[in-house]
Amino acid sequence: MMSLWVGASLLSVIALGFIFWPLLRQRKEVVAVALASEVNARLEENIRLFREHVAELDVQLSDGRIDQAQYDQLKLEQERTLLEDEASVRAALPAGASRFGFKTLACVALLVLVGAWALYSHLGSSADVEVRQAQELKQQLDAEDIKAGRNPDPVRTREVNRLIEARLADVPDHIQYWFFLARNYMELNEFDKAVNAYQQVLQRDKESPMVMAEVAQAMFLRDGRQTNPAINDLVAKVLKAEPDNTMALGLAGIDAFSKKDYVNAIKHWERVVKLVGADTPTGQSLSSGIERAATLFFSEGGSVEDLERSRNGRQIGVHVNLADGVKAQPDQVVFVYARAYQGAKMPLAIDRVKVADLPRVVLLNESMAMTPAMSLGTVDKVEVVARISNDGTAAAKPGDWEGSLGPVDLTTSGPVVNVTIDRQVK
Repeated sequence: MMSLWVGASLLSVIALGFIFWPLLRQRKEVVAVALASEVNARLEENIRLFREHVAELDVQLSDGRIDQAQYDQLKLEQERTLLEDEASVRAALPAGASRFGFKTLACVALLVLVGAWALYSHLGSSADVEVRQAQELKQQLDAEDIKAGRNPDPVRTREVNRLIEARLADVPDHIQYWFFLARNYMELNEFDKAVNAYQQVLQRDKESPMVMAEVAQAMFLRDGRQTNPAINDLVAKVLKAEPDNTMALGLAGIDAFSKKDYVNAIKHWERVVKLVGADTPTGQSLSSGIERAATLFFSEGGSVEDLERSRNGRQIGVHVNLADGVKAQPDQVVFVYARAYQGAKMPLAIDRVKVADLPRVVLLNESMAMTPAMSLGTVDKVEVVARISNDGTAAAKPGDWEGSLGPVDLTTSGPVVNVTIDRQVK
């Protein structure tokens, strides 16, 4: 913080220099002209008086009131007086004026610096700078501790929180500070305070899925790793807005597991593993949870077929074959997908094979959805499409070969439908 004030003071001094240096130079020129005029006026007055005295001496000499020796002595004294007056005028007036100008400018400069400091203290953001510096120092030292295999010192986090709380007393609607405060309390395992801070954020940003997910997690940890209706309600809102929110998916899996709904627990956790990667710490932890859920499912009488069917949800087999006359290379990609019949064109489930693999049955299920909000489980009637792509992309382009079938009623159709690739896209 000291560096801020030192820098601000130096900048103020430089700024004042730019302002006052031209003024000083200009003032010196003005003062010089004014002084020269004043000196000349006073000298002319002294010369006039000198001439009057000399004329009076001439009269006295001609009248015989003084002799020649007295005349010469008195005239010499008048000449000396004239010279002394001229010297005193030239020496005294400029020095006095210059001292007055320098003191005035020095006082103005000091007032400007003091006023700027007072104004910044009242309206500026020095407290924000102090918070930012404390956060940066904490992050740096925490990273050094982690690199050295040490746990970060919680004292640093508490100090940052103290500064943030002091700042929030002045700016209670600063949403970012509430968010930082909540995360810091999570780091300190003070979950009750974290929940309160997150709720302050939610009051100011009611529709943020990220904040709702973090509030739900904080409530879950605060309540001893137990779910409740309030947490589940937040999780449902998050997943509706962001189906791939890993925090909400993890909590949804925990809730399902606590209710012995092992299939849904597995489905939620498998999606998280798919999103974050099986080699990450989160992926490894959830993989263990998936194995435990599967073990419990089998111990209660579930079968592998039941598990696969439940995990994949609604599914349909598509037997894809080529019609005679279709020109395609064995290594070309064939996209097989189902989309809503007479609805949105985005695939509800999609897979890919090679031309060399045909004919083949491709199994489409809910796990192949691009987003959980649009899967085979969300519609009853679909159109099934198989397309040979010339450039390896799923979007249809002139020259591609395709075949389609629809409408296919997923509630009544058999397990496998036939699609023949037989026409070229124009």
